Amino acid sequence: MISGGRLRFIATQSIPSTARDDLGMRTDTWTTGGTMRVDLRSDSAQEQSYADGVAVVRNFEVRARWGSAQNISLNETHRLSVNGHTLKIRAIRNLDEADRVAVIDCESVT
Repeated sequence: MISGGRLRFIATQSIPSTARDDLGMRTDTWTTGGTMRVDLRSDSAQEQSYADGVAVVRNFEVRARWGSAQNISLNETHRLSVNGHTLKIRAIRNLDEADRVAVIDCESVT
């Protein structure tokens, strides 16, 4: 179980557009989805080559109640905005398969 006192932040879900352009590629727009209370933990940060320069990639662990993640239909194609960070979801795990805690592995590129 996750303690309610640890759920200090509100995460806002961003859902990718399903619209396609003339080439059949998905358009780069996002729709605001649901919100849920979460615990945000920074795992690591590293500097690496990114696009045409250098960027800092930070890894985060976001924990939420399993039911909250299910209620907003959260999946790996979505993004989360938490405490000023826009996070790309890499994986969503059901901790101990107990349907109580969702452990969401994320990264942020700045």
